[in-house]
Formats: sequence, structure tokens, C-alpha cells
Amino acid sequence: MQVFKSRILWAIYIFCAALLFFYILFPSETVKEYLANQIREVQPGLTVEIGRLKPDFPPGLALYDVSVYHLGQILADLDDLKISPDILSIFLSTTHLSFKGNGYGGTLKGRVDIGKKSVNRELMIDADLAGIQVKQLEALSAMTTHKISGNLDGTLIFDTQAPGQGLSGDLILSDGQIEFSPPVLNQTLLSFNTIEAELMLNNGSLTIQRCQIEGNQLDADVSGSIKFSGRSVKTLLNLSGTVRPHAALLAKLGKNIPQLFAGSQLDNQGLPFKITGTMDSPKYSFN
Repeated sequence: MQVFKSRILWAIYIFCAALLFFYILFPSETVKEYLANQIREVQPGLTVEIGRLKPDFPPGLALYDVSVYHLGQILADLDDLKISPDILSIFLSTTHLSFKGNGYGGTLKGRVDIGKKSVNRELMIDADLAGIQVKQLEALSAMTTHKISGNLDGTLIFDTQAPGQGLSGDLILSDGQIEFSPPVLNQTLLSFNTIEAELMLNNGSLTIQRCQIEGNQLDADVSGSIKFSGRSVKTLLNLSGTVRPHAALLAKLGKNIPQLFAGSQLDNQGLPFKITGTMDSPKYSFN
């Protein structure tokens, strides 16, 4: 019995020592380079930079200071990201990974499916967002001169097998405001309760399939597209919808109302509008 206990203790000691040496000698730089190369193979426009990496338990990887770029422009900058594989799926045609990270004051978590049989490796990412502070998003700041704040929740899906291979989102922005620069309709600030939107980002174009704005100042429904370039001055707008201004906003507009809404009538259905031009010099029409 004593010999048996001694063997068990030695086995535990060797196992713990092996784990310790694996942790200390873990080839972090090699793994970081491997991950970056794999991402470039699946999506050539994406670049990932990882500040620090270490093994995690249960089996997985813990990444810190993770930055994701698309064609040189920042998409996301995360404080940390933990990735855990479904061990059995490593031996199947599709590998499944789960992830959870923190950044921009909120969290994201979800699942990645990587197909290994096709010539062009299949990739599907399904992520849930919670509590993201949009005013901290560098990618959003690069798209517009207006400053947007609020709490962002929702779901993002990226699928290389979907038509257009785009990034789609079903998002809710709550308790926020928009600081207009330059002013819109002579207004510099618009607060809102919620903005619910269904979006598709693909090939430098943002398609707004549905956007509903609810707030104390106005309610609105918007759809259309925004085409981006490297500079906001060349960002092309093609948006339309209806707006229902509330008494608070009408009071702020004051004497500008007849000029803005000339020939139009406000009713329960809302006032149809269209926005064209560029982000820096938008053109508005009401009818």
C-alpha cells in the first residue's frame, strides 16, 4: 500500500512539473505568429496584433492587448480575449472554438466555426456584444465626424460562405446622444432612448436594412446605404425614411420649421425625408 501511495504521489508530482514547464516554456511568439498567419489565409484583408499570449485552463489560450485591422484600419482593440477549442472537433471536418473578451467597457462572447475541407477555408463567427461604449470605438470615429455615445448590445455574424461575405449585425444602442459636427438642421445635439438597427457591412459599403430611432426629441425610421472611403469627406450618403419630431425638437427648431418643412405636413405617419451628399456636407430634402 505504501508503495502504491508513493507511486501516485510521484505521478502527481511529475504531472504538475510537466504543466509548470509547459507554462514557463510555452512558445508564445510562435503561437502568435501562427494565429496571425491563419487569419490572413482565411481573410487576407485582416491583420491581428497580439501583445501577450499564454496558455489557459480549461485548455485554451489567453490573449491580451489584441488589435484587429482591416486593410490597415482598426476594427477592434480588446483588453483580453480567451479562446477555448472544442477538443473533439479538432479531429472533425469543422473545428469549433468559443471565445470571450473584454473591451470598450463591455464584453463580447461567441463561437467560431472553421471548415478544413474546402480549398477556401470556411469561416463563420457569431458574436454577442454587451455594454460596449460606442464613443470608444475607433472604427466608428473614423467613419464620421459626428460623435456618438451610448451602450451597444446585439449580435454580429461574419460568414465567408454567405452572399457577399459581409459582416451583418442586429444591434441596439441605448441611452445615448449624437453630437453633430457640422450641425444638422442647425442642431448640435440629439439625444435618444434607443436605436435599433439591422446592418450589413461589405466592400466598403454599409447597408442599413432597418433602423428605428426612439427618443424624447423625435422618432424616425431610416434605411439606405453609406459608402465609405479613406476620408469622411468622400463618404457618400443615400438614406431615406420618415421622421416624427416631438414638441421639444419643434420648439428648438423654432422659426426654421417653415423653411425646413415647406410644402410638407406633419402627421402621425411622419414626414418623409431623404439624405444624400457626403458625411461632411449632407443634403436634406422633405416631401
